[in-house]
Amino acid sequence: METGIDELVRERFGTVDLSSAINKRDNEYGLLNSLGLFDEEGIDEHHVKIETRSQSISMVPTSEIGTPAPAGDTPDIRDVRILPTFRHAKMHRILAKDLQGVRMFGSNDTAEMVDIKMLEKIDLIQREHRQTKEFMRWGALKGNVYDPDGQRLLFNTYDLMDETQRVIEWDLNNANAVDPIQTGNDVLLDHMETEALGETINGVIKFCSPAYMTKMQENKEFRDAYKYFASQNGGEINPNRQSARRPFEFKDVTYIRHLGKASFKAKDGSPIVHTFIPDGEAIAVPLGTFGVFQTYFGPLENTDGINTIGQEVYVLPKVMDLNMGVELHSYSYQLNMVKKPRLVVRCKVKP
Repeated sequence: METGIDELVRERFGTVDLSSAINKRDNEYGLLNSLGLFDEEGIDEHHVKIETRSQSISMVPTSEIGTPAPAGDTPDIRDVRILPTFRHAKMHRILAKDLQGVRMFGSNDTAEMVDIKMLEKIDLIQREHRQTKEFMRWGALKGNVYDPDGQRLLFNTYDLMDETQRVIEWDLNNANAVDPIQTGNDVLLDHMETEALGETINGVIKFCSPAYMTKMQENKEFRDAYKYFASQNGGEINPNRQSARRPFEFKDVTYIRHLGKASFKAKDGSPIVHTFIPDGEAIAVPLGTFGVFQTYFGPLENTDGINTIGQEVYVLPKVMDLNMGVELHSYSYQLNMVKKPRLVVRCKVKP
């Protein structure tokens, strides 16, 4: 039986159905997502309250038996910052003319035709929103978080948390330098241990641009270290012979070569391409932390979102006038934040 588009949308493609379909699909986009670096949390409002607390640990002094215990209740230093989630919205259309001639083999069912087009649009919406999330996360790691147009600065992670970005240079251009990779890594790891201030860290990973990775692979100590190294199936790679896009560990640091990019279509239709890692540089982050890297999702802004916990993406369908098609309005309200940006290190090659 033929069914009108408006009835199909009302019965089968409500806001809850479409939003659930997107959020239950596997997220395959992005290196940061695949590593699980950022924890995700839904909240019931569009602002995030981040409280920082400086708590010091003091050794216990000696005292005479029978004397009162010395007071040890020193107050913690607390600071609260209130940050907004940022709204990302876009509208896609499924027009009646797009359904013409689209059907399952041997079927004239309008519902099946709409299903096919709806799945195509859901896949597109999912990829766009998750590409946006990956782009915002890389911005948080680098410091400056921009609108996807690349023009409007939304916030600077270091300014918000009142911390300073650490920059470390590796002397890889100096042929006379003695093991510059170990020297630089020692500075990096010492910084992580010093600035952890009670944070758990079980490793450090460096996301390397191709140019930075090439400089490191050209280093004599690096090449000699892997000269006779035989990679086992499924085991650690030999970066002298295999692609460094797979993680490998060297001198207590894990390395990944990454050429991640995201694109934004400008109003004139031209693409604006953003490269996640500046060429010739690397970004080092700690692993095993608790709540240092966080993504917050706010609730939907209409009445359906009142007193609900936010989720990653919402999709609201709207039947167009005269049944000309369906508009799919997608929304995401997110804040990607590095709460302790001092633990994210900008790595460069010394000129």
